Amino acid sequence: MRADRTIELVRTGYPWGARVRGGRTGVRTRVLGRSAVLVGGAEGVRRFYDPRLRRRGSFPPPIKLLLFGPRTVHGLDDTEHRLRKALYLDVITAETTAELGRRAERLWEEALDGAAGGAPVVLFDEAVRVLAEAVLPWAGVPLAEGELPLRARQLATVLDGFATPGRPYARAVAARVPLGRWARRLVRGVRAGTVSAPGSSALYAAACARDEKGTLLPEREAATTLLNVVRPTVATAWFIAFAGLALHEYPEWRRRIASGDEAALGAFAQEVRRYYPFVPVLTARARTRQTVLGLPIRRGGLVLLDVHGTDHDPAHWTRPDRFDPERFLTGEVDPDALVPQGGGDVSTGHRCPGEGVVLTMIAVAARVLARRPLELPPQDLRYDLSRVPTRPSSGVVLRVGQDGGAEEAGRVQP
Repeated sequence: MRADRTIELVRTGYPWGARVRGGRTGVRTRVLGRSAVLVGGAEGVRRFYDPRLRRRGSFPPPIKLLLFGPRTVHGLDDTEHRLRKALYLDVITAETTAELGRRAERLWEEALDGAAGGAPVVLFDEAVRVLAEAVLPWAGVPLAEGELPLRARQLATVLDGFATPGRPYARAVAARVPLGRWARRLVRGVRAGTVSAPGSSALYAAACARDEKGTLLPEREAATTLLNVVRPTVATAWFIAFAGLALHEYPEWRRRIASGDEAALGAFAQEVRRYYPFVPVLTARARTRQTVLGLPIRRGGLVLLDVHGTDHDPAHWTRPDRFDPERFLTGEVDPDALVPQGGGDVSTGHRCPGEGVVLTMIAVAARVLARRPLELPPQDLRYDLSRVPTRPSSGVVLRVGQDGGAEEAGRVQP
């Protein structure tokens, strides 16, 4: 019997998968009291999204119910999954993503205009507010006067604590309960005709969603479907905080972005997702007794994908522990080697349909930040790889100058 490594995973965080794999594509281990196979690298990604594995019952309930909710797309398979995934793909299109990007960019301009010459701002906190203010109306969600800060804070609190035991998890639960009630009221109101939502909006689509039998989704499932559109957008605040850090530490990329180099901006956004951590591992279960990359696993056994290790795998990335957006400008990237939001086919598999939204939100924030004169006062910009999700300790504190241009940020003493 192999020792269970769940506690080790919780304590180690992002580096856990690569340490356990030790450069191998797959290894046997034990997690959550079950035999498991841990896979990584492009070959491991392809096997992880093989239909011989399923998602139902793979997520630990304390994380699944808090972060995703009951019977959401992340834990569905086959026909149920295809139907639910189609809802997200209908709502999140190239056109609607571009519209959301324009909303966010306008809000970033207003936020930095308001901060110019004033007190310092915390980039992470500002990102949470801007993203919530952009995505909630975009999703068709009506907000009462003064309600936005509450909903933004609740969404961020759930994200901040879903995988961290103790007080962060308790705070996340305390935020998730009223957030769920609020989303259910919205769904109930749309169905009753007392809440108005545009027919093309995420709120309307969630409220009117039906299962494979043509029955309206239960109110709670419909509500979590809505939350699973807006929550991942707010989660981009973690990447935006890291983007602000990267603009400071790599001023040559800041200058390229400020000059209007859109190719450099796109590469920068991709490298932020690859280099900086958000998801450490993903889970699936074996439908039948089988072998995974030559390793036997019984029916119901766990298969874990080392997400962070795959995004830093030296077999696919030259100097993987170096921040270098140039890698996205000098050749094709294997999509199975870049999985910060999952892998596989976005239309039929489990790759996140909001990937384009995340890239757009990083890009518009980076573009606006790069064109402003910014100074970073002394602060702690370190981040803890054992904390999931992690971000710079200070949240990235900025002072926004009053003059235009893209001057280099001031130096920071960590």
